[in-house]
Amino acid sequence: MNAGQVSLWPDTGTYGGVVRRPRLACYCCWLVALCALAGLVSACASGSSDQADATASSTSARTPDATATARPIATAVPTESPEPTATEVPEPTEVPEPTATEVPEPTAADVAEPTSAVSADSSEAVEPTSRPSEDLPASDYDGEVKAIRTVSGAVVAVRGVTASTYEVVTPCYNLASITGGLELMGGLDVLIDPGHGGDESGAVGPNGLKESDVNFDVAELLRAELIDRGYTVELTRYSDVQVAIQSRAELANALQPKLFISVHHNGGFPNPFPVAGTEVFVQLDDPEAQRLGGLVFEEIQSAFASTDIKWMGNLETFGVAWRKNDEGTDLYGILRRTPDLVTVLTEAMFISTEAEAKLLAKPETLQTEAVALADAIERWFTTTDPGTGFVDGIVFRGDLGNGGGTEGCEDPVLSR
Repeated sequence: MNAGQVSLWPDTGTYGGVVRRPRLACYCCWLVALCALAGLVSACASGSSDQADATASSTSARTPDATATARPIATAVPTESPEPTATEVPEPTEVPEPTATEVPEPTAADVAEPTSAVSADSSEAVEPTSRPSEDLPASDYDGEVKAIRTVSGAVVAVRGVTASTYEVVTPCYNLASITGGLELMGGLDVLIDPGHGGDESGAVGPNGLKESDVNFDVAELLRAELIDRGYTVELTRYSDVQVAIQSRAELANALQPKLFISVHHNGGFPNPFPVAGTEVFVQLDDPEAQRLGGLVFEEIQSAFASTDIKWMGNLETFGVAWRKNDEGTDLYGILRRTPDLVTVLTEAMFISTEAEAKLLAKPETLQTEAVALADAIERWFTTTDPGTGFVDGIVFRGDLGNGGGTEGCEDPVLSR
């Protein structure tokens, strides 16, 4: 080593041949200090690292708490139980859907058709032609007592007899047990049916005259006239009670008269006519019913031929004819439901017109009509006269309403 050079290693340096050691101590102190400083830095670093870990661990220790508190909020998600609530509480209330849907279809039915829609050429009460579901079950009763004339004036067919009661078909076509009344045994010559009655008035004249009252008055006069001539006669009602077509027919079939005549007076809006616009309806394919109808027409026209008033009538239906429904059977229930009897339905004069309503308000007019009907019936029994006034029948496709049916019918008191 050259003189004046300093060795990198302090313990080997020489100065003037003498080894210099103090610098070594100095370097050692520096080294120790450096190490101490390094240790301090390391401690600080580890301290801050521990602090960071502690912070992290305390944070992570708090995080579960936060998640735990978040869970109840998540459990509040079952406040999606609005879903069940809204769920289908309305759905049951959709049950009205079926109710509302099809119940009106049947109800609306048929019932709302007014009786005034009875057609311009006839006020005849007609029960709906296709209502087999409303028919009572058939009866096999064959006892001696066929009917009872009750305290209310209604006449009811008997379906059974016990020791103290009669099982009957009521005027409104129900089954009932009654006591008392006048027993009718059948074997009649004539059964007279005064059309309408009770709340079912039939046609009403401009003067307020009700067809049901006129029908009844003529029927009573006719009964008296026929009894005077020696015939056995009953009425389907002896008072102002409503009687369904089904019950009238059941009574007629029970009593089995030789002929059955239903008395009516016409309604609607006819045209001016030269003579009384009498209409008589007869059973299909029944020559004896048609013959009786022809005789009734002849006698009524003859009885009022000299009466000078403003007559009204319908050219299409004037005379004697059958009428069919869409099913090809008799349109009018009183004719259709008595196929084994000779049955006719009369419509003498139009009570709905001013002149004829005024005429029908006179007792002598009703007596004249009753005698004319009695003359026709007697001729049917005693002659082979064919009658006149026959016209072609028609298939009726209009609306006859609910007249003569059970709708709104209330049975009268039948026993004391």
